[in-house]
Amino acid sequence: MDSLTIRISTDRIIFATYDRLRNMLPEYVVCDNNPDISLNANTHQAIKGTPMAQQDYNFVDIFTGGPTLIVPLKEFDEDDAPDLYYFNYPTLRGRTKVYYDTLPYLNALLLFSMDRDVSNTLLDYFPTAKFHCHLTALIRQWVARYPFSSSLPRLYCYLCESRLTLVVVEQAQLQFVNTYNIHNPTDSLYYIAGIAQRFGLSADGERTYVGGFGPEATNLANNLSRINLSAFFMDDKEELSHHPIAEIEDFPYDLKVHLLKAYE
Repeated sequence: MDSLTIRISTDRIIFATYDRLRNMLPEYVVCDNNPDISLNANTHQAIKGTPMAQQDYNFVDIFTGGPTLIVPLKEFDEDDAPDLYYFNYPTLRGRTKVYYDTLPYLNALLLFSMDRDVSNTLLDYFPTAKFHCHLTALIRQWVARYPFSSSLPRLYCYLCESRLTLVVVEQAQLQFVNTYNIHNPTDSLYYIAGIAQRFGLSADGERTYVGGFGPEATNLANNLSRINLSAFFMDDKEELSHHPIAEIEDFPYDLKVHLLKAYE
């Protein structure tokens, strides 16, 4: 195996190796983070304690979350990316490193950042690693799979590890994306109601698409009627054509989409 995928979040770190042309299922290890130590310390411990992570790989992809910024491709200058990002998120300056992913269907780039210490640690272990955002695979999947299915705006709600990401797509064009920290179930309804009002969404129009990790996403879908929205729950198995990877409960949907390259 010449490729390693690492998904990092505040809750856990997942290591996976997968050749989709040869195997139906990946090999993987999940390391739950210790909340009493920093994410950087957890990263050191996870790598040192995982034999899979200590092998040599030609390709290493590292996925992270955090605030994002969409930039039109025609307006992008790589040298200006940090200043542009920190203009929108000034409190992160000095604490993070800025990276970007391309969104080819949208002629745009997705800027994101990672804790500077964690990023340096990962590069010490994996000097040629490429950094990506959790959201990149999801946005590419949603736009590619449902490009012109409706003339109405379509709202996607992705609830995973106490973070709610809202994405609005209309006629294959990205209209909105933002991520919110969720402290209780009503927080999600509050944020979704605000975006639904902004884009004129209601139960009489396009359904609101809900996915995520764990039972929280199902509960969210069941409660959208409280804010006058009609929900469609995006079950992993249905969305990924019942591929065996869809059955892995340890994997968030964004990781499943990336491993399968479902958007291609």
